[in-house]
Amino acid sequence: MKKIALFLLCLAACLTFFLPACHAAQALPPAPTQDIYLVDNAVMVSPEDRQTLLAVGKELDEKTGAQIVVVTMNTLGGENLEDYANRLFRSWGIGRREKNNGVLLLIAKEDRKFRLEVGYGLEGVITDGFAGEVLDDMKVYFRDGDYSPAIVKAYGKLARKAYEAENMEVPKSVEDAEDEFPFWLGILFLVVLSAIALLLIFFFYRVIMGILLWGLYLLSSGFIDWRYDFDLSFKDFLGFGGGSSGGRGGFGGGSSGGGGSSGGW
Repeated sequence: MKKIALFLLCLAACLTFFLPACHAAQALPPAPTQDIYLVDNAVMVSPEDRQTLLAVGKELDEKTGAQIVVVTMNTLGGENLEDYANRLFRSWGIGRREKNNGVLLLIAKEDRKFRLEVGYGLEGVITDGFAGEVLDDMKVYFRDGDYSPAIVKAYGKLARKAYEAENMEVPKSVEDAEDEFPFWLGILFLVVLSAIALLLIFFFYRVIMGILLWGLYLLSSGFIDWRYDFDLSFKDFLGFGGGSSGGRGGFGGGSSGGGGSSGGW
């Protein structure tokens, strides 16, 4: 009787320990059969950027066999990010079996978490340090809600490393993805530049017109005898004018040894 009671107690303890873990683990989605390089469940990538990303991913896959997959989701439901990413990577079999050259970028939007899971075959070029840099760069965009350009730019950086692992030339499509520039930011830049140009034109117009009107006023009032002033100026130009200069003029002839400092932000 004591043995039965002890067995039931152990069984209850095991169920108490394992059931929460089983409940926390989400069921993995099936592997996509088309557009496999982007599974955007959280709708974080714009239609234009989606096409760019898919094109880069397909070209990379065809040329090197490497596969970079982006998966976005709303939440992990409390499951550990690293565990879920590893399970999803293995379940889908990202990359070629013989090369283990897959990369998974998992983003949980509402949890505000993301992870780069890298296959063994690419760990030599996509190191933990480099992966951290990619995610750090994404944070700047993500904090402002600019998810799409950040994801495309990160994809381009990862694709470059995959090409470098095969000692292959990086195609222009990857370079374009790395230089992804938010469309709205480009429009804003043009608007600001146009506004500055209009202000400068208006300013110089007012200055020039002011000088011309003032000159006409002085001439019409007789304050300036233009015939005398012109004759005197012409003589000065030819070197016949009076007076002398107390120095060479211009700068003092100093020299720099090349020292100094520059900065930026």
